[in-house]
Amino acid sequence: MTESQQPDFISDWVKRKPQDATQTPGSIGLLRRVPSGPFMMGSRFHFREAPRREVRVAEFDMVLVPVTVAQYAAFLESRQEGDRRWWSEAGWAWRQGIGNGWGRTDRTQPDDWSHRQSDSQNPVTGVTFYEAEAYCNWLSAMKNRAVRLPAEEEWEKAARGDDSRPWPWGDDFSPENANTCEREAGGVLPVGSCPGDVSPYQLLDMAGNVQEWTTGTYRPAPDENFPDSELRVAKGGSWNDTAFGARTSYRHIYPPGYHFSFLGFRIVVAMK
Repeated sequence: MTESQQPDFISDWVKRKPQDATQTPGSIGLLRRVPSGPFMMGSRFHFREAPRREVRVAEFDMVLVPVTVAQYAAFLESRQEGDRRWWSEAGWAWRQGIGNGWGRTDRTQPDDWSHRQSDSQNPVTGVTFYEAEAYCNWLSAMKNRAVRLPAEEEWEKAARGDDSRPWPWGDDFSPENANTCEREAGGVLPVGSCPGDVSPYQLLDMAGNVQEWTTGTYRPAPDENFPDSELRVAKGGSWNDTAFGARTSYRHIYPPGYHFSFLGFRIVVAMK
């Protein structure tokens, strides 16, 4: 995608001042509307994506980019991160140290937070599904809006539209379009750094930079080797994924207490 082909909002985004990337820290962020209607979900290229089938979703609003370090920092700085109100039962048990922490000794902040917090416009990473869920519940109360993680079906519709495209921008992969292994950035970039990574509904960073938690659940096949726990679906590619893993239909599977430097989240807001 050339500069002349970019929608006006992308050109404005690229020219933004870094401190304006997500407006006020702790804010919901810029919303894009995804219309109701059917789309073809899944693919024939991986057994976890099968069968390819028609799915219908209701209209919803999704935030332009993943939640940033600056936005998540507002949750921690509110001193409400440890408030039981925001956590699910399973999440609160994890927060209290019950269950496998998968290497986390401090469950009060994202993994390696002391290093991550200096890059305020990077997507927040090192967060578990439970932490992403608690952040949504806290932000809902702060903004008096229904904020949540997207359903897997919603995420895929937002990324691929209604024409079954394998990548958000279309049918052909381009290393210049997204922060995946092929780009060789070697790590996470500030949100919106790859304006070619744009979906039919003008959402950014859905093929690369970081994978994103969804509320989707997964039941492994008999011959799959996963930890004996609930499993959640993350969508989208990351700086650590190849083009195959960056496809709109691809499903990454993790226990909800997992955390990685390439895994973040994006939020959905209830319709007005």
